[in-house]
Amino acid sequence: MEYTEKKVKDIMSHIEEYELIDGEAPLCNALEILRKNHEKILSTPLGKVHKTMFVSDSSGKIIGKLSFYDMIRGLVPEPAKKVELSKAFSKRVSSRALEVADEVGDMQRRFKWLHSSFADLVTQEAQKKTKDVMAPIHPLLLEDDPINKAIYIMFKENIRQPLVTSDDKIVGVVTLMDIFPELIRIAGDECFLPQSNNS
Repeated sequence: MEYTEKKVKDIMSHIEEYELIDGEAPLCNALEILRKNHEKILSTPLGKVHKTMFVSDSSGKIIGKLSFYDMIRGLVPEPAKKVELSKAFSKRVSSRALEVADEVGDMQRRFKWLHSSFADLVTQEAQKKTKDVMAPIHPLLLEDDPINKAIYIMFKENIRQPLVTSDDKIVGVVTLMDIFPELIRIAGDECFLPQSNNS
């Protein structure tokens, strides 16, 4: 059977399939959407339910994405994400004992949340806005790009859901689950014919 080469636009998930939430909305609103999507996934495993939503600004322009992973990562307080050991800490401990002590105290304050309860952490961090938790987006694909380019971006750039643009507007997303059916279609009978037993 002759294979017709498909483009990104032929396999992508259209952006309209995804939930959209305003960046100024409280994280609780995003959590409610993700909760409902999670329940759909559990009740309709064969249905197409996205685990990611997109975040927009006041004009409706997409400025980020929010997934289960981003939501959990958002529970980590901001100071703990920015910890960097200074050269003084790593190279001159003995000559700068007071400064080192200050740095250690600062690190202990930053990681105090590790010793609180998960309930306390959720209660505290759920007050954030969705824009504070979202991951940045990188529209790197065009509608007419080959599927090979989508795969390259996914693994070389470590972007699991590259966005697709048309005329500088985001129109879709390519996921592994968009690529997999095409893989199966191309493999066709070659992979799925019963194997003869020569033994």
